Amino acid sequence: MPSKQLSPAKKLLVLLLLVLVSSLLALAMGDGEINLADLGTYLQGQTASQHFILQEIRLPRVLVSLLAGGSLGLSGVLLQTFTRNPLADSSTLGINAGVGLVLTLAVTQLNLTDPFLIHYLPFLAIPGGLAMVALASFLSHQKGESIQPVKLIIAGVTLSTILTSSLVAISGRVDTHKLNYVVSWLAGHMTGNNWDSLSLAAPILLLLWLLSYTQALPLNILQLSDPAALGLGLPLRRQRALLLVLASALVAFSLSLAGNISLVGLLASHITRLLFPSDHRWRLPAALLIGALLLLTADTLTRTYLVGSNIPTGIPLSLIGSPYFLYLLRKQMQNT
Repeated sequence: MPSKQLSPAKKLLVLLLLVLVSSLLALAMGDGEINLADLGTYLQGQTASQHFILQEIRLPRVLVSLLAGGSLGLSGVLLQTFTRNPLADSSTLGINAGVGLVLTLAVTQLNLTDPFLIHYLPFLAIPGGLAMVALASFLSHQKGESIQPVKLIIAGVTLSTILTSSLVAISGRVDTHKLNYVVSWLAGHMTGNNWDSLSLAAPILLLLWLLSYTQALPLNILQLSDPAALGLGLPLRRQRALLLVLASALVAFSLSLAGNISLVGLLASHITRLLFPSDHRWRLPAALLIGALLLLTADTLTRTYLVGSNIPTGIPLSLIGSPYFLYLLRKQMQNT
C-alpha cells in the first residue's frame, strides 16, 4: 500500500498555513478582542475602528514574534548540527547570557534617550554571544579529545548562571528607567515590538535567513564524521566559524526584539527532526516556521488568557522547554 505520509513540501505548506492562521488569530485576540469585520477592514487597507490597536500594538508584536521565533528556530538547527549536539541551544551554550551582558552594559552605560540606540545593540551583542560559545568550548575540551556534548552544555549553563548573576548586580546600580528596561529584557518581555526596532532588525534578519539557507548542503555534510566531511572537501574550521557567526547574529537580533527568550531553538529543532528528513533544504525552512509558530502562540496565549498578570512571553516557553531539556540531558548521559 502507498504511504499516506505527507511529503516534506506538503508539510511545509501545512506549517505555513498554520503560521498565517495563527497570525490572524493573534491580531484578533488579546486584551479587548477585535471582531472579524474590523480585522477584515484593516487588512483591506481601510480605516477600522480599532486601527490604532492593530497598527501600532498588535501588528508589530506579531511581526516580532514571527521574526524572532523563526530566527531562534534557525539558530537551533545551525547550533545542533555543527556541534553534533542535540542539547545545543542559544541558552544552553551561553549565547543568550553573552548577548544579555553586552546589551545590559550598553543600556546602562549609554544614554537611553538616543533614538538610534536600538541600531547599536544587536551589533554590539554578537561578539558577546560568540565569546561565550568559544569559552564554553574551551572549558569543556581536553587536549587530544573531541568535545563531549554533555560537558559542553554543563559549561554553557554554568557560564549562563554566572553571567545572569552579573547582570542582576550591574542592573541594580542604575536609574529606574534603565533598570526597568534590563529587568523586562531578562524576564522575556518583548522590548522591541515597535516600528523603529522592526525597521532595522527585519531586513537584517531576512538577509540572515537567506544566508542560513545557503548553508543547507554544508550542513548535510557536517552530519557526517569529520574525516568524511574533510574527504568531501569541506573546510571544517571555516565552516563552523561561519555557522557560529550566523547563529550568534540570528540570536542577537532576535533577543534585541523579543527579550531573553530561551529554548525555542531546542524545541523547534527537535520537532523539525521528528517531522522532516535529514536534508537541511527541508529542515531549515521547517525550523523557521516552527520557531515562529511557537513564539507567536506563546505570546498570543499570554496576552489573551493572562491579561493583567504581566507574565512575560518567555515564561510559558521555559516551562515547556526546561523539562524537555532535562529529559534530553538524562538521555544523553545514559548514552555516554
